[in-house]
Amino acid sequence: MVPYLRILLVHLWVFSVAGAVLIGALSLGYVSIWAFVVAGVAGLVLGVPAGLLNWVYLRPNRARETGWSRGLAQMLRADGPRL
Repeated sequence: MVPYLRILLVHLWVFSVAGAVLIGALSLGYVSIWAFVVAGVAGLVLGVPAGLLNWVYLRPNRARETGWSRGLAQMLRADGPRL
């Protein structure tokens, strides 16, 4: 099964971060191909982890109890880790 929520969130975060960096670079007067390259790299470097963390936070509770991100999901919840 394809994880549509994960794919959607990662793409949204990557494009949002890249767009914000590109708007900032263009508004500062950096009008070249390197502004787009730096925006793309920043979008990938910052957007992929942010999208995955957002996906871990939004997953259903039953899915949080199993899987590789169980500890991370418990740290992100408001009640803290359970021992």
